[in-house]
Amino acid sequence: MESIYLGVDVGTSSAKCLAVGDDGQIFAMAQYPYSLSFPREGWAEQDPVDFVTGVEESIRRCVNDLKAKGIDPFDIKALAMSTQADTLIVADELGNPILPAISWMDTRAANECDSLLSEIGADFWYRHTGMRLTVYSSACKLRWIRDNRPDVWQRIRRLCWVPDWLAKRLTGSFAVDIPSASWTPLYSPFERDYAEPVLKMLGIDVEQLPVPLESGVVIGQLLPEVAERLGLNREIKVISGAFDQTAAAYGAGATVKERCVLSCGTAWVLYLVTSEPAVDNSGNLPICCHAKAGEWGMVLPFTGGSAYDWLLRTFGTEYEQKPSNAAPLIFVPHLYGGLCPDWKTDSRGSIIGLTLSHNRYDIELAIMRGLAFEARRNLEAAESITGSVGSVRMVGGAGNSLVWPQIIANVLNKPIEIAECLESAGYGAAKLAAGESASRWSQVDSVRVIEPDVSQAKEENRQYECYLEVYHALLPLYESQARRVTD
Repeated sequence: MESIYLGVDVGTSSAKCLAVGDDGQIFAMAQYPYSLSFPREGWAEQDPVDFVTGVEESIRRCVNDLKAKGIDPFDIKALAMSTQADTLIVADELGNPILPAISWMDTRAANECDSLLSEIGADFWYRHTGMRLTVYSSACKLRWIRDNRPDVWQRIRRLCWVPDWLAKRLTGSFAVDIPSASWTPLYSPFERDYAEPVLKMLGIDVEQLPVPLESGVVIGQLLPEVAERLGLNREIKVISGAFDQTAAAYGAGATVKERCVLSCGTAWVLYLVTSEPAVDNSGNLPICCHAKAGEWGMVLPFTGGSAYDWLLRTFGTEYEQKPSNAAPLIFVPHLYGGLCPDWKTDSRGSIIGLTLSHNRYDIELAIMRGLAFEARRNLEAAESITGSVGSVRMVGGAGNSLVWPQIIANVLNKPIEIAECLESAGYGAAKLAAGESASRWSQVDSVRVIEPDVSQAKEENRQYECYLEVYHALLPLYESQARRVTD
């Protein structure tokens, strides 16, 4: 009898469930979509009940798939979750939501962000939470609730995020994995505990918060009624998981010094694992707690697949895939501002060097290079603190390209490993559910390796220097434009 472990990835638009066996083989996968609403400009909300429905339905569909393959669902021993990070749910004592979940991408609290920064300064936030305070932070959203919905503020008894809210419904316990807690503005990755100065400033009692548990620790067993609804054994254990970027890095095999992970989604994220908190004196490079006790993650988000999606929307997909003989274009991909490594939010997307000789594919190649150059900027910033890493493992859709991985290998001048398992967040959650059993898993080593081409790497290095020159030359222009708009 083979043991089965479930990894449930609770994302922004859907929940996915992977069923993984003793040797790391994926037996089944299922997905259940749900919606995101935008009731006002800058607002992004979800119904918290949708998260529960998504988890249960994706598990149910996965279980049905297992049954169809002749696998007994009672062989499932444990499950763990990978969840979206810093989506805020304010609730009563029992965990019943008082408002819709305020998504991590919600920007309603811009004024509150400015107010918090002016009250105590930017350094306070990095010093206590390991990341910058931005308009996306749930700290700003809590201040927004206090100032704009005092009736709700007075009723709040529980502050929840997706993992602990779901844990309550699956097991009856309010518990949060430490990586997810550390990606909120209320937790210190340096202390691996809640940040008391932040709680005091925001007027939050630690009793309102979930119990933090290291990844891989048992939260509890499935509630009998949940097990019955899903057709599962009541003895299935729910294991503390991780937020999506940490789970993806863990699933893809990120290790200290040896391998970092480049996650290629709507945003791209470079994730490095360190054996101690990698403090950035500029306060620009976010850190979190990793999925192993005694390890930390440096998590660097920057413009990614959204830039390529813009290309497809704007220029279409029907074209001859052949570049012109014109000089390479330079594309700065900051279509919604610059994020890591320097957070130049006034920067904008720019195509430099266009002539009548250029074609659509030249622009596509420029976008591919632009994102690769941003990956190099971030890797250089990280390695200046952590030291060099040996290889980069790509997960996500960009790894399917016949061209892009080679460009990235040449730009970074490092081997690029392409993981066969694209669902690395769910796979990482399943690894956490399996615990020591996952040491036998071989799926994470199923990769193809793209080595840098020496001559092409030399040319890409020259193009990278041009890219940096253009980027730094454009910054004052965009900053000046932003000031004029503000004035």
